[in-house]
This record gives sequence, structure tokens and C-alpha cells, in this order.
Amino acid sequence: MVGQSYRIDDVYVVGKAKVAEFAKAVQNFHPAHHDTDAARDLGHPAVLAPPTFMSLIAFVAQRRLFEEAFSCYSMPQILQVDQRFSFHRPLCAGDRLSCEVTLVSARRAVGADLMVVENEIFDQRDQPILTASTTIAASTEVRAPDEFMTIVEQIMMAGTAPAS
Repeated sequence: MVGQSYRIDDVYVVGKAKVAEFAKAVQNFHPAHHDTDAARDLGHPAVLAPPTFMSLIAFVAQRRLFEEAFSCYSMPQILQVDQRFSFHRPLCAGDRLSCEVTLVSARRAVGADLMVVENEIFDQRDQPILTASTTIAASTEVRAPDEFMTIVEQIMMAGTAPAS
């Protein structure tokens, strides 16, 4: 399935109230996240979402991918181990977002599957807003949470010397 893409059918409309709610939750009190005039003073048509707002959309897309295309994994057996964002433009209230998810790579290591998933988030004009690359560790075997975490630590700490 490496190289296969999955376009999420749903469209997410970025609401001004959701932007303000998220900004408050992450304690980002910049006026451009709460006040349209402050955002316009910076050259934007509407309030700006904090950069991490897009992680919510990427998470929903990845969850949908695992529920529909990779249903052999149970959500409690999936752990995000790395994430990188490439921003193409700021996200504003009123944007209508769609997402395409692609499985970039997959391999097995230390009892877990390591997958790199790329999310491309587009606006209503199909212009890219964000590219997110996420590394995920997952297992089809039912394990106790501490056992799964031990496997993930073995993957993440491979090649490092133990502390003396």
C-alpha cells in the first residue's frame, strides 16, 4: 500500500469561534487569532489560526485512514513518534479544507510497524496550505500499554548507548 493516496471526502470549514477557542486552549493570545481587524492589519482577510491548529485536521485525516484503509490496527495500538510541518500559507477563518493522505513508507522493526504518512491540506481553491509528515508506530497485536511503549522506546533509542 506504500505510495497509495486517500482523499478525505469531508470538507472542514475553519470557523472564527473555533480558531479563538483553540488559540485560548494553547494559550496563544496574539490579537490576530481573536480579532479580524488585527488580522487585517497584518494583511490577512480574517482571523488567523495558530499554526498548530492544522494538527487537528491532520489527526482527523490520519484517524480516518486507519479506520477505513488500515483497520487491522486498533487506535490504542497506534502511537505518533514524529511529526513535521511545511507551511505554504497561513490558515484563516473561512478557509474550507480538504486533505489527501499518502502512505510514504512502511517497515517492521522491533515488533512494531513503522509508517510514514504524509498529509496534504488544501484550501477551497485546491491550493496547498500545509504538508505534514508523521511517523507512526503501530501493532496489530494486542499488548499492554507499557509493553507497547517499551517497543516504541527500543525503536526510538536504537543505536544510543545506555546512560552510565
